[in-house]
Amino acid sequence: MRLSPLNLKILLNLFLVYVSWGSTYIGFKFTLEVLGPFLACGSRMFLAGLLLCAAIGCTGRWQRPTRADWRHACWLAVFMVLMASGFLGKGQEYISSGVAAVVTGSTPISMLVAAWLFGGEQRPSAMQWLGLAGGLCGLVLLGVSQNASGTGQTSPAGMFWVFGATLGWVTGSLLTRRFPLPTRLSALQSCGLLLLVGGLETLLLGFACGEAAMTRWENLRFEVALAFAWMVIGGSINAYSSYFWLLTHVSIATAVSYEYVVPVIGIFLGWWLGGETITGRIVLACCLTVGSVFFVLWHKHNK
Repeated sequence: MRLSPLNLKILLNLFLVYVSWGSTYIGFKFTLEVLGPFLACGSRMFLAGLLLCAAIGCTGRWQRPTRADWRHACWLAVFMVLMASGFLGKGQEYISSGVAAVVTGSTPISMLVAAWLFGGEQRPSAMQWLGLAGGLCGLVLLGVSQNASGTGQTSPAGMFWVFGATLGWVTGSLLTRRFPLPTRLSALQSCGLLLLVGGLETLLLGFACGEAAMTRWENLRFEVALAFAWMVIGGSINAYSSYFWLLTHVSIATAVSYEYVVPVIGIFLGWWLGGETITGRIVLACCLTVGSVFFVLWHKHNK
């Protein structure tokens, strides 16, 4: 079957989101050796927004943002950057990446139900519920496998921060769809403003929390610098711009399907680059998790 240009673009943006955010787990692991979670997130986002806005300006496509554009970026960044990324990084100080993946893996279910109840979307189909349940089971198995191998731990504080990150992402995504801002700005420039403002907000929170005094510059090495650079380019510019494009072109279920693939990629990269252990149970969980995406996407492409 020949795919249309739109479907090819959808697949490309899904791939970019999967790989870019899947690699942020190992990127955060290295970066947190030097910076606190809010400073790591804030500096990464601010630099990404600065680079994206500069690139748009160099191409002559820059439009002067209005006050409404800046207000929109300021409040949306609280949910989509400060909470969604900053809170997740803070949570990973207390819980393992496997446990964090289980918690954030509930995002598609929360998103799908919230979009149905508050976003005006159709009731989830039986096939979608099957895929969502299968994906959640796979993520639970990943978390259990991490704990069984001695690499995971639980903490009420960590769970609180990661649940807060999930709440921020769901809220921001639904508000983006329900209250789009009429603007002359391109999607890329709007994304650049969001990253710029969100990075600044998160940096200010990091300084307010005293993270500057806890910076460990003696741990800075080439691998850490490379991981941070990739988080700026891949985890911020690529991932956010692709995700916001998907929000306006596909269903909520399709846009958030990355939540099932990202932990799988994260665990694989943790084994490959971080020396973490992969067991047979983890491999089984990965297969279940990736397979569930088929059911989540099935309704979209067959209705």
